[in-house]
Amino acid sequence: MKASDVTLILTTTGGRFSRLEVPGLYVQIQTHRAALERKLGKQLSFREALYSWNENIFLPIINEVEDDWRVQRASVGKTVSETYFEISSIAEEDGYKDIPGAVARYVEENGRGTLAAIVERLLMATRPHRMAG
Repeated sequence: MKASDVTLILTTTGGRFSRLEVPGLYVQIQTHRAALERKLGKQLSFREALYSWNENIFLPIINEVEDDWRVQRASVGKTVSETYFEISSIAEEDGYKDIPGAVARYVEENGRGTLAAIVERLLMATRPHRMAG
């Protein structure tokens, strides 16, 4: 990975990721690039692949991470980048064909614990307390 690739990735992702996280993004971009090259039957530059990845993978996921309250609630205690990578991993299973479905699955898998804890606290608060003695 060239230093210019690192700079392009950090700039494209708007400072949401650290330099240590760039290799994970670089692998995503290169994987996306290879899939596009197979589909289109021609080679693409890194910049072309980065642009396509940004439009078709990164922005759809990061917009959900930053704008959807359900995702934010399911991500309590996690950074934006951690949440992005977790949703991306789910979306990758079907080749990023259903990003909204991956987001919904993430919320379902991660939000359930939070909801269960809230319900449990509410139930405990509404039960009459027993006095010892």
